[in-house]
Amino acid sequence: MSWVLGLAVVLLVVGFALALHTRRRWMVVTVEGNSMSPTLHHGQRLLARRVRPGRAGDAGFSRSDIVVFVVPPEKVVAAENLVHRVKRVAAIAGDPVPEWARPALAADEHTRVPPGKVVVSGDNARSQDSRQLGYIDVGAIIAVVRGDAPRQASKVTRNASASNSGQ
Repeated sequence: MSWVLGLAVVLLVVGFALALHTRRRWMVVTVEGNSMSPTLHHGQRLLARRVRPGRAGDAGFSRSDIVVFVVPPEKVVAAENLVHRVKRVAAIAGDPVPEWARPALAADEHTRVPPGKVVVSGDNARSQDSRQLGYIDVGAIIAVVRGDAPRQASKVTRNASASNSGQ
């Protein structure tokens, strides 16, 4: 009978370690707003893989990925009080600055995205993106969206705005 108790303890420890590992690598994000419509919708729950900060060379995401990032405190709209955003990476370091973002970023056709920065966009034309937020630091990106979250996901959710400006 003692071997059954020992096996139960081992299984409990392994289960706890697996759950802890999963929480460190993955997060569930709930979209707030419509700036990523038609791709993502308000209230949609997403499964996102956390990125490791400071990874040299491979940041864990690429152009056109949908990412979750922390908005610089000076750019947070007080009425929204959401510090996370869900946006698409439009350009990475070394890419030309996209034409639609040039006026806001004081760029011209020869300007490249600086090292350590990305340009983000929403899929909705009225999105709050790099036109309002500027370049986004690579270190501010905390996760890459990999798909819809399972219905019975844990309570590790974070509300992340895919907000329209002021909406």
